[in-house]
Amino acid sequence: YHFNVNIQQIYTLAFATVSGTPPHHGAWDFPSNIDTLVGWGQDGIKASGMIMVGGTLYLWVRNHVVGVDDSGRPDWRHSRLACSHDRGRTWTWADWHLSDGFGCPEFVQFGPNYAGARDDYVYVVSQDGNSAYDLDPGIAMARVPVSDVMHREAYEFFTGTDAAGRPTWSNELSDRVPIFTDPRGTQRVAITYSAPLRRYFLTTVHGVPSGIPHTPALGVFDAPEPWGPWTTVYYHDEWSEQGWMIHHKFPTKWMSRDGKSIWLVFSGQHRDGGIDYCLLARRAVLTT
Repeated sequence: YHFNVNIQQIYTLAFATVSGTPPHHGAWDFPSNIDTLVGWGQDGIKASGMIMVGGTLYLWVRNHVVGVDDSGRPDWRHSRLACSHDRGRTWTWADWHLSDGFGCPEFVQFGPNYAGARDDYVYVVSQDGNSAYDLDPGIAMARVPVSDVMHREAYEFFTGTDAAGRPTWSNELSDRVPIFTDPRGTQRVAITYSAPLRRYFLTTVHGVPSGIPHTPALGVFDAPEPWGPWTTVYYHDEWSEQGWMIHHKFPTKWMSRDGKSIWLVFSGQHRDGGIDYCLLARRAVLTT
């Protein structure tokens, strides 16, 4: 990988432009008004999902602090939304946050600038808990009209399906039900739509016997709709063969025209050792 980063500081939130196709790709960093100096673990906001719709970038961050917890420490178990109209150079924060779930939100991804979206809604998924560091059995989903992404009152939460299999929604967060469950837990989830295959691909990790919070596991699942029903593509406790890997995603930009060659992007440990939190990519070939 080729980066033009001259590291003067370490950041918990920063931005880069990625171009090219693996293995011939690179990243070039640029400054923004919300660059945030490092806070390890929960002690600093971190990006959990980003999408462009109508030329506007929307960004979810996790570890947003609101007040203090029962022990008097900063309560970081919240997520917050921001938008940018200049491709990430300047951001405006929403004046609200999410609590009591959606601790690590990610947008359901379609094509560039939301091309190929199923309808006029933006969809958001998250492990159904307050912390990106826990393993929660369920995955929750919300939707919001593309014209109202920054408005909390416009959000609806998935509450199941009716007798005809159509999804039902509620404005009340407490009414939500999971779109997916795994008794071994889910963490830092992502969903991408493959237009050539007309399937949604869900990626998540799950708990392993060692009990470590950042696991080397991977689960990949597919469905005809973003809320399911899900079938298993791949499920392994130690797929990486090398330590932990974090927040796996399938970018639509790196899918082949027939959808059968895709690249999984994730953060983790470089296979040569000694370097953590690299931008890593691994190719997958699908048999349909």
